[in-house]
Parts: sequence; C-alpha cells; structure tokens
Amino acid sequence: MSKVCHLSGEGPVLVSTDLHGCWEDFVALERRFEALCQRDPRARWVLLGDLVHGPSPEIAARQPRLYGYEDASAAIVARVAERVAREPERVLFVLGNHDHAHLDGRPTRKFYDDERAHLESGMSPEAVAQLRGLFEGALLAVSTSCGALLTHGSPGAELTSLEDLGAIDLRPGASRTQAQRDMLETVLWSYGQLPEITDQMLAQINHALPPAEAQHVVIHGHDRDEDGWFVEGHNQLCPVIFGAHRADRRCVILDLSARYASVSDLCTPDVLVRVHG
Repeated sequence: MSKVCHLSGEGPVLVSTDLHGCWEDFVALERRFEALCQRDPRARWVLLGDLVHGPSPEIAARQPRLYGYEDASAAIVARVAERVAREPERVLFVLGNHDHAHLDGRPTRKFYDDERAHLESGMSPEAVAQLRGLFEGALLAVSTSCGALLTHGSPGAELTSLEDLGAIDLRPGASRTQAQRDMLETVLWSYGQLPEITDQMLAQINHALPPAEAQHVVIHGHDRDEDGWFVEGHNQLCPVIFGAHRADRRCVILDLSARYASVSDLCTPDVLVRVHG
C-alpha cells in the first residue's frame, strides 16, 4: 500500500495536526468535519499525525492554559482507527514522529522517559494491536490538486520523490535504503525549513508530477506556537493545536477546486480557522 495519497477533484478538506491526546480538541474537529460533510458529501479529513502522548499530570498542573487536560490518547486512536476503517477515502491519517515510536521508531520523551511504554502499559493487548495497525497503515504525505502538500514535519531536500516516499514500509524491522531512511526522518522530525530549501524540495517532487498536480506550499504540524499558527517564508504553514491557547488553536479548511500558490493564499479567515470557534 502506497504511503502517499493524492486528493483531487472538488470539495473541502479539513486538515488538523498534533492532538497529543486532547479529547476536547478531537471532538471539536470531529464536529467540524461532520458539519462539512453535511454541506458537501465530498468532504475529507486529513490528520497530520501525533495523535498520542499527552501531558503528564505534573505538566498539566504546572501549565494548565496550554496542557491542562487528561491524556485520552487511547480513546482518540480507537476513534480514528474506526473512522479510517469505515471511511478510508474520506478520513486520512498521516503518521507523526510520536506515533512512529510505537513502530520501533526513534523514542519520544516529551512528558515521560519512554512515552511508548507509558501509553501501551495502560492499554489492553487488543487496543495496542489496533494502535499499531493504524500506525503501520498510515500515510506519510498527502498531495492535493489545490497545490498544498500535507505532511507531519516540514520536509527538507532529503525528500526527492513522492513515489519513493510512498514505497517506504513502516512495519518494525522493515528493510529500508539510506535514501528511504533520510526521507522518513525529514517527513517525521523536521521543523520549519528555510524557504529556499522548501522550494528545492518542491521542485524535486514536482519534476515527476503533471503540471496540474504541482505542489506549491507545505502544510505541516510537529511544532508548537502559543498563538495557534505560524509561517516560514512564502511556502510553509503550521496550524497549531497542541501547545497553543485553547481559543487560538487552528486547523485548515482547503478547497480542492482552488489553487494555493503561496502561504498568503492560506492565511485567510475561511482557510485558517479556529478549532474552537
């Protein structure tokens, strides 16, 4: 199964990032998606990874405005797995670095010394199997006919081909070339790039794409900002949920029939919207 999906045609696409176990944010996004579906049955939802690993009680108590919630990672994984299985063409899940830790990826230690072990120790064997199944079947990138490339991290020049990225096997212990390891590292772990690096990466992947499917901007997660969003130059946007104040948390609603040539086309009230608003 390819790890890259292309969305084309018409209809809205809800793009959200980095829930990190916040049930309230997930429910708000789910309700927004259902409202989009009622208005347009062609609506899709792309979740850009890091469903799991919420704050420890100590951090939640110390910084309640940003992290004051109980970790509902297991419940969110179960709901997303159910929706992806039921609506595979409408609900798309892109892997994040915290999710990848459960597939023997690089360990994450944001709130606990071993976040993978901490989460799985409180889950049943059946729930752990469901979690790993969702993550093994995840996408690594979504390209769109409106010109926005959707990834967890903001990839650098290591990403040379969407076709090659799509061939990566996410199963633990899978054999990978050095080029595949480099691409996996950049789409999972890279923060914002210098704009000229993103231009280089986009030119590389566009070389193999028809002009009508060329990608011009990157929408990514992986980072945090208390104001709920930030940009890097003319070609990268990060809508932020985790690590933003509740009223400022953002998601994106794309129009597949539109064409986004730069970040300025995305930074409008009808595209960059508040999760709770």
